[in-house]
Amino acid sequence: MSTTHGELLSLSPADARDEVGRFAIAEGPCIDDAVARARTAFPAWRDAGFEVRAAVIRRFRDVTRERAEDLARLIAREMGKAIWDARGEARLVAAKVGVSLDEGMQSIAPIECGTGVRATHHPRGVLAVLGPFNFPAHLPNGHIVPALATGNTVVFKPSEITPAVGAWLADAWQEAGLPEGVLEIVQGRGDTGATLAAHPNVDGVLFTGSYATGRKLEEMLLDQPHKILVLEMGGKNALVVMEDAGLELSVAEAAVSICATTGQRCSCTSRLFVHADVIDAFTEKLINVLAGVKIGMPLDEDVFMGPLASRGAAEKVAAFRAMAEEAGGERLLGTPPERGAPWVGPGLVRFRDCEQSHAYQREEIFGPEAALYPIHDLDEAIAAVNDCDYGLVASLMTGDRAGYEYAIGRVQTGLLNWNKGTIGASGKLPFGGTKRSGNDRPAGVAAAIYCTVPQAHLESPGDFDPESLPPGMPHPA
Repeated sequence: MSTTHGELLSLSPADARDEVGRFAIAEGPCIDDAVARARTAFPAWRDAGFEVRAAVIRRFRDVTRERAEDLARLIAREMGKAIWDARGEARLVAAKVGVSLDEGMQSIAPIECGTGVRATHHPRGVLAVLGPFNFPAHLPNGHIVPALATGNTVVFKPSEITPAVGAWLADAWQEAGLPEGVLEIVQGRGDTGATLAAHPNVDGVLFTGSYATGRKLEEMLLDQPHKILVLEMGGKNALVVMEDAGLELSVAEAAVSICATTGQRCSCTSRLFVHADVIDAFTEKLINVLAGVKIGMPLDEDVFMGPLASRGAAEKVAAFRAMAEEAGGERLLGTPPERGAPWVGPGLVRFRDCEQSHAYQREEIFGPEAALYPIHDLDEAIAAVNDCDYGLVASLMTGDRAGYEYAIGRVQTGLLNWNKGTIGASGKLPFGGTKRSGNDRPAGVAAAIYCTVPQAHLESPGDFDPESLPPGMPHPA
């Protein structure tokens, strides 16, 4: 991605000669206009009623389902995601509709607490959706669909790395017949997103991205406490392998969780805590698998990993890999990417104990890089998992169901999986994390909750009962 004369030029990370598109950068007046159009469209969209809104959203589902292969190929070109992976993301766009319109709406059903005591939920108004590059269709869609279903209007800023995918989504909504102004799109870099988030006529900000950006947003909105801020941020996710775990399953789940989307998922595994009795055997098998991962052009059918999304991302991975020895780790696999190139293979580093004090061990790398640590029992493993500034996902590989149940609630993450890798998640469940991973406003089926504001009601048919007057209060007659 490069910027020239107020324009985003989107180039494929796999081939700099492949121009994906050019997009005008939205500056102040353009953002004002987009927000104003969304504000104007809000009352009619809110008052149209759920069934009218749902009909449009279902047409969007049909459009994206029919054109899923086109979307997948665009994601692969623009972001570098392997085509198998991009197809999975493209399918999720249509799947989100059913979850949002069914289970999601149940989460905001009226609350009845007895005669004359209830609560209802209502749209907030204009919501800003700031999308990420790693799932440029699925993750913003996970905010947009429930926001629209609950009666809000949306101004969407895609990542500057994937503007073409953002434009594709906007076109799909237009094809589905979404009324004018209900979904506006503004393209740009971080300053465009900041201007949109801080806009006084925006009622909420739904953000997916890094902790550093999320922290800036929170600081920026300190004087706008009425504005909902939903932060879905990064992870330093852990996979624990106990001595009774299936070794082949553990290696397979670890390898996929390290390398999926070239390590650019907030849920990718970057820390492996393996029981000392099996760590040598586990390590040997994992190295063999990781060394054989096929890397290549993202549109090739037999490739598992494409390039990183940008050269900046590759430089970040290279910088962290250079820190591993300084942190006390032994490099087992993986070399720094060539300067200026976005191609990178899996990396693995082994440490002697569970101390995690270095930046390499604590900060999110966002590439296919993982560190191995020995543990001796489940309590040590839980303590090691929790010794982290993030709290998104952890996985426990063990044949002991009781041990897994013991870990539930003790592991400080938003998601805890059993005998499944860290990248697995259900769209019907909440998705979000603790600590630097987010602010406990998880997405998934719970998204309708943060897209609405509750209103409580005490109700009476209007009959006056003199006995209801408190002592000392005169009768009004």
